[in-house]
Amino acid sequence: MAKARYLSLKDHVYAHITDLINAGKLGEFEHVSEQSIADALSVSRTPVREALMQLSEEGYLERIPRKGFIVRGFNESDAREVFEILGPLDGRAALLAAGRMSDDNIVQLSFLHNSMQLAINSGLYDRYDDLQREFHQTYVQQCGNAHLSEYIEDLNRFFMKRAYLQAETDILEKNARQANREHAHIVALFKKRDGEALQAYIRDVHWSLENAKYLSW
Repeated sequence: MAKARYLSLKDHVYAHITDLINAGKLGEFEHVSEQSIADALSVSRTPVREALMQLSEEGYLERIPRKGFIVRGFNESDAREVFEILGPLDGRAALLAAGRMSDDNIVQLSFLHNSMQLAINSGLYDRYDDLQREFHQTYVQQCGNAHLSEYIEDLNRFFMKRAYLQAETDILEKNARQANREHAHIVALFKKRDGEALQAYIRDVHWSLENAKYLSW
């Protein structure tokens, strides 16, 4: 069982800033005020600066000399780079999890797939995004490799909800329905405990570079 990660003050600030971006309260290319963040969380500017630096190093923010930090845009080229890394890692996690998933875990995957379909039918794409993240986390958390789980969690932060706030509704619906058909196939492969097929399907189909052009994938 993976140990819970200790969250430092800097980690809490980091999570707060990413939540603001996910919620659309900080848009692409918008300035991030160090003092405003410190005031909102009642902390000194030191952990805020540390979190901003980390977000900048990870590519979420861009540091502008003498002006501070802005939210970096995320385009198809960025998405392709993330897909190239995330696909093999997520596929490997599924391979490792295939023999470790309990029947209840697989029932949960099926429940999440059905819940995602309901969210799509209702046009609740922000809710769909929450559910699809939980879907992948369900098996990643069962892979038995804490470092692998952590790497995948870090990569998933690149796909912030801002994409779900900006994309056209018809594109969101098309992408979500296709992705959820793939989720159904992933559930079927877990029921068969076919780790090799899971690894190949998640790596080569679900995280295909062809899907990178859909930032709300």
